[in-house]
Amino acid sequence: MEGYWLTHYDVGAAHGDGIAMLHGGELLGGDLEHIWSGSYEEEGPKVFARIRIAPFVTRQEEGTMAREKPMILSLEGYCTEEFARLEGHPDQREDLLFQVEMRKCKSMGRAGAAKAA
Repeated sequence: MEGYWLTHYDVGAAHGDGIAMLHGGELLGGDLEHIWSGSYEEEGPKVFARIRIAPFVTRQEEGTMAREKPMILSLEGYCTEEFARLEGHPDQREDLLFQVEMRKCKSMGRAGAAKAA
């Protein structure tokens, strides 16, 4: 699963898109409103993840905006080389279902990276 992944998530009526980087069991990423960090494990095609989602708040917003608190998610699902689907719940919120689909970003390779630079 290592690499960059485009993500789409649904939680109740809310949904969003972001990007995640997975490397060596660590997951980092975010969307326009949240920062994600956590860990993942693979067992064949099965994937297990534990992710902390924190709202993104600029320094100017800290004193004026009430934002939701960080939450911890436990997710499980499956992956292939190019696609992953996981679902789960925040800790102590079995009523709130998170569903995440991920599509692996295509690598430019060394030649493409050199041309882009």
